Amino acid sequence: MTDASKKSQSASDAALPDAAPPPPRRRTRSNTMPSKNGTRSRASSAGVMRCVEPDENAVDDCVTGEEPTPNMSSDLTSVSTEAAPAQPALPATPAVPVTAPSSLAQIAGEGMAAFENIVLPTPAQVECIRQMDTLRIMGLSQPAGQQRRAFRYLNQSGSGKSTCAKLLKRHVEGQPGRDPRKKPILHVTLSTTGTPKSLATSILNEVGDGYSTRGEAELLLERVKTALNELEVELLVIDELNHFKQKHLAEDAANTIKNILTMGWVPIVLMGTTDAQTLFTRNRELKNRCLPQVVLQPFVHTDAGSREVWTQFLHQIDLELVGRGVMKELSGLGEPTLAKDLCEASNGLIGEFHNIVLAALEATLLAGERFIGHARLMAAIDAWCIQDGTIDHNPLRLRVGG
Repeated sequence: MTDASKKSQSASDAALPDAAPPPPRRRTRSNTMPSKNGTRSRASSAGVMRCVEPDENAVDDCVTGEEPTPNMSSDLTSVSTEAAPAQPALPATPAVPVTAPSSLAQIAGEGMAAFENIVLPTPAQVECIRQMDTLRIMGLSQPAGQQRRAFRYLNQSGSGKSTCAKLLKRHVEGQPGRDPRKKPILHVTLSTTGTPKSLATSILNEVGDGYSTRGEAELLLERVKTALNELEVELLVIDELNHFKQKHLAEDAANTIKNILTMGWVPIVLMGTTDAQTLFTRNRELKNRCLPQVVLQPFVHTDAGSREVWTQFLHQIDLELVGRGVMKELSGLGEPTLAKDLCEASNGLIGEFHNIVLAALEATLLAGERFIGHARLMAAIDAWCIQDGTIDHNPLRLRVGG
């Protein structure tokens, strides 16, 4: 310490009252650095490094009140002039189970699955199913190799075409004496590639052929014929016929279907949207092999007769939800005003209505409510129909002035 520093320190000590102890010197972080010979280097105020010999007997080797360089493992809070109060120990974090599903997810998932299993045909669908079964029985009554017939159902998506095929499949496979290894109703959904080869590939995939993509189209079709015979297929349902979009592919696919009918392999039900109509307008021979179809028209909320059938259908759905334990109370889906609004919101399509109720049902189950309320249905229409642009207004919201 320099003489000037000593004089300044003495003057400061003399100014303090005798009764008061001197205040503790502020401990600051040392700017010493270890050197190779065990001494510490300290930067002076002039920025020049000087050495300080270590004192093994001292608590620390502070010079002019400075603190030595702390060890990396020491507490770096030593800049405070007072000791920090002791902090309470944090409670141990309980282990969170990650394997068990949450009870809410369990309730919602099971309830939504139960709703998905509710399949109730409308009168038009009942007639469609009857027509398909007639075609199946007609084929069984014809000799082998005789030309078979087809039905075509080209309607809007969500009109209930696929539901008809599923209900017929359930009915036929449930008949007494049926071999569960056979497939009397083969329901095939075409792949999006929409080629003649993809037609055969889709059929072979449905029957469990592990080599459905290997070989040319003609070879694959021969394997299709073998599979149809071995599985005793009585009716072939080809869904999503609209995937044949390109003109030349549509013509090839139409000829393939026509040849299957001509050779008498199996009667066929053809399903798709109205986009598939070109297959029949461009191939008159295929059209002539099709019987007149039952058109599954959407329900119309402004037509009293259509609206009455729709209202009865929704009431049956409501009863099923309670009967299967999904809901505790009826939700009033068959109430005329609500049914009319739901018909308008869904554009009269069963598939659209199904998705609205499914969305509202999930929110209802998660909230632990006893029935599907109007607010849940209103929010589901906003989320499913308004955001997707299928409608431009929410009938339920307009009714309540929202």
